Amino acid sequence: MKICVASPYPLSELKGNSVTTHRIVEILNEADFEARGSHGFDGAPADLLISLHAFKGEQAVREFQRRCPDGKVVVLITGTDLYVDIPEGRGLESLEVADAIAITHEEARASVPERFHDKLHIVPSCLEMPEIQAKPEVGKFVISVVGHLRPVKRSFLTIEAVAKHPEWDVKVWQMGEALDEDMSDVACDWEEADARYKWLGGLPREESLEVCSQSSLTVNSSLLEGGANAVLEAMMMGVPVLASRIEGNVGLLGRDYPGYFEGDDIESKLVEIIEGKYELTEWVSLAKDRLSLFSRESERAAWGKVIAEVK
Repeated sequence: MKICVASPYPLSELKGNSVTTHRIVEILNEADFEARGSHGFDGAPADLLISLHAFKGEQAVREFQRRCPDGKVVVLITGTDLYVDIPEGRGLESLEVADAIAITHEEARASVPERFHDKLHIVPSCLEMPEIQAKPEVGKFVISVVGHLRPVKRSFLTIEAVAKHPEWDVKVWQMGEALDEDMSDVACDWEEADARYKWLGGLPREESLEVCSQSSLTVNSSLLEGGANAVLEAMMMGVPVLASRIEGNVGLLGRDYPGYFEGDDIESKLVEIIEGKYELTEWVSLAKDRLSLFSRESERAAWGKVIAEVK
């Protein structure tokens, strides 16, 4: 069976959808399918198209159906689909024509229009990790914030809260490229305003993981998130995660995980953490208990079930 996995972005880029495309292709080939990745639909013969992103993948779906009218379509819904485009009526064309729709965790179901629920399949994302485990710096409380600097990530929420507490003996390490000049300027301003803050910029993945592994706590403060690799990476390394209570984070960490903050009130939770209210090793244990849900074997089996149903 020939399968084209289409990313809305060039495969040479380090965007999440491109990274996901490479991973899915590898997993499908391991399962003895003939899979390839492409930026959009590449026009070559295929029995099945897996299109990442309902809205940004619409052109790929149209082109595939034109060139391969007997082919089947699976749409893998992403974070911006769920929380931006679909609620505003974009991407629905792809969902209408799809033979199956994949979401990465159960929490995402509520954000998909009910008329598509009979097409939904949960395909959890796995993550390949180098052998890096948590090794926080002794005697220092370091908070890492990982992710490209974008408004939707609320990238500076952590340092804004820390800055209100000059008495705290903490450090904030921010990692990620600034995706516009304004974000870069804000990061530089914070470096000047608070000596505890350091913006490390965009780092190669393994270097970023090494830095995160040395932190006492990592923060995901996104307003919208389909399921951040940085959160899953921290879970696998054994770094405690403080996260905004949004579907993408809950889908990874679980509904009963204690390390969430509500709305934009990260400060209250940080106060409790700094004052020792929580035993962060318990957060690590709870997170590690969920890792089997996101194994390569789980993702391979889930894709196999989807393909078997549509072919």
